[in-house]
Amino acid sequence: MSSLAEIEEAVETLPPKEQRKLLQHLAARLGLGTPLPRTRQSAHDLMKDGCGIVDSGKRDLGSDKKHLSGYGR
Repeated sequence: MSSLAEIEEAVETLPPKEQRKLLQHLAARLGLGTPLPRTRQSAHDLMKDGCGIVDSGKRDLGSDKKHLSGYGR
């Protein structure tokens, strides 16, 4: 039989997405409703409302020679 400390340590080795799935499953099995809110978010999650709101007029700035002039100097 595993101790609680061993179980907690094993869970912490899982990726955050898998930890969340496990917590949701356990909460459902225990009848606790929704689990604790997600505290760690990716950069994309935090910025997704702002993604794509700037239109430079160029499809790919990485291939625009004028845009890249002086880059890396």
